[in-house]
Amino acid sequence: MVEIEKLLKDSWEIFQKNIVAFIVGTLIAGIGSILIVTIAPLFYGVVYMAVKGIKGEKVEIADVFAGFKVSGAFVQSWIVVIVYLVLMIAGSMLLGRIGGIIGILLIYALPLLVMREYKGADALKENFELIQKYPADTAIVFLIFFALNYIGSLIIIGALITFPLSMIGYTLTAKHLAGNSQPAAYIEG
Repeated sequence: MVEIEKLLKDSWEIFQKNIVAFIVGTLIAGIGSILIVTIAPLFYGVVYMAVKGIKGEKVEIADVFAGFKVSGAFVQSWIVVIVYLVLMIAGSMLLGRIGGIIGILLIYALPLLVMREYKGADALKENFELIQKYPADTAIVFLIFFALNYIGSLIIIGALITFPLSMIGYTLTAKHLAGNSQPAAYIEG
């Protein structure tokens, strides 16, 4: 079971250690997303920043461009984002305003894509396997970060904090639930 308090504490500590890089990187990703074609690789870059922070490495603003630099990341990130967009559009059509909750179906896809250097289809496959194996943990983690992002979006600069914080949290959760050679600090026995 995921220890939410520890997850939030660790996510916040990683964010604080690299606060300027995360805020500026998120701002670049947000502004750069206006060009549409850059959305997926820039989001990849924010997750790349989260992975570096989790590893204890120095996160740099330029890391937000990893989706353009890492071999294959541009195309693979778009595979994940296209599936995400299709699910979001379908969710919105079916559920209206609460259609955003469909985002839970891809909570671990970008973190797995970056962490494991997967192809998009492999990241999606393991994402769905983790959700099936840990549905309660996934729902709790998603709802907490969904709420934080909602609150952050109400305050314009708030999203510059809550978005990278949620990417760190989702990545930490994916890493521990997937058993990615890290201590099981978030899993209770």
